[in-house]
Amino acid sequence: GHLDDVNQRYFEHMYDSFSYSIQSFIASVIFLIHGIIPDILVYSGRKQIHNLKHKLDAKKIKLN
Repeated sequence: GHLDDVNQRYFEHMYDSFSYSIQSFIASVIFLIHGIIPDILVYSGRKQIHNLKHKLDAKKIKLN
């Protein structure tokens, strides 16, 4: 199934998924704070998402 598609073992995939989830959560909090106070964290959320995208691209994850 999916683990074969991404060439990972269960715990490796779980670690990566948790890592992506935490990074996404951090980006979400940054965007929330920026939405309330627009003069702070102006580029931080975008930078977080950009870094996450590069990690996913490096892993060559196939999206369905």
